[in-house]
Amino acid sequence: MSTPPPNSFRITSAPNITYAKWETERFETDSTSWIDLPGASVDLSLGQGAPSYGAIFLATFSAEALSSDQNGDGQGLMNATVFFGSEQSEPLSNNHRYITARGNPEWSSHTFLRVVRFEPEFTNRSVNAQVKLKASSGDKGGVQNWVLKVERYNL
Repeated sequence: MSTPPPNSFRITSAPNITYAKWETERFETDSTSWIDLPGASVDLSLGQGAPSYGAIFLATFSAEALSSDQNGDGQGLMNATVFFGSEQSEPLSNNHRYITARGNPEWSSHTFLRVVRFEPEFTNRSVNAQVKLKASSGDKGGVQNWVLKVERYNL
């Protein structure tokens, strides 16, 4: 059996544990820096005394999302991703486009998956999962009725 490439993994069992959080309240931002979506976090840790020394985490985020083109460039934009501790999950790029709008606020449902792998280590550390949002310059975005699910696969 061959080893999967570094940008993939094969799972042959159910997750060791699954976490879920949700919220119905609307949250909006015009921040152009990554900011935490309040409540959209899961406390996770690695290392000695934690459930495993290493793990793969698979995050699924789904929400009714809002974006509006406030600056009139025809491309209102809101970005979203999941950080695990200080690390962004994969796929990682400069463009985490979650929703776009071409004028007045537009609502639609969106879902994305992110994954991260932490190799075994003995030092305890926090790798909390946190959904983060940011808007493009001059635009506004938000979410409501969101769900965050994180599946943990121990190495």
